[in-house]
Amino acid sequence: MLILLGFIFLIFAQDKDTELVLDNTIKTLLTLGLPAALPIYIMVLLFDIVMVIVRFSSSESEIESILFKKVMIFEIGFIIILIYAWAPYFISVFI
Repeated sequence: MLILLGFIFLIFAQDKDTELVLDNTIKTLLTLGLPAALPIYIMVLLFDIVMVIVRFSSSESEIESILFKKVMIFEIGFIIILIYAWAPYFISVFI
């Protein structure tokens, strides 16, 4: 479920020239709601990485440990891609 939501953030990533639109519900959600929810989503993914680390560190099965390591690497890569996709937007907002 978290990954599906992450793909929504990737699909609707804003560019640096995006202006806030308040006259249409969908455009308001895309230009105001998604950028506001992205930092929360990234923090949830980071917390999930911590939970995966705890889970595979206490795992007794080698196969299960390898699976959780792959999940952790995927989530770290996904966070890097999200930050790279949204960085121009947030840089233009804060600078």
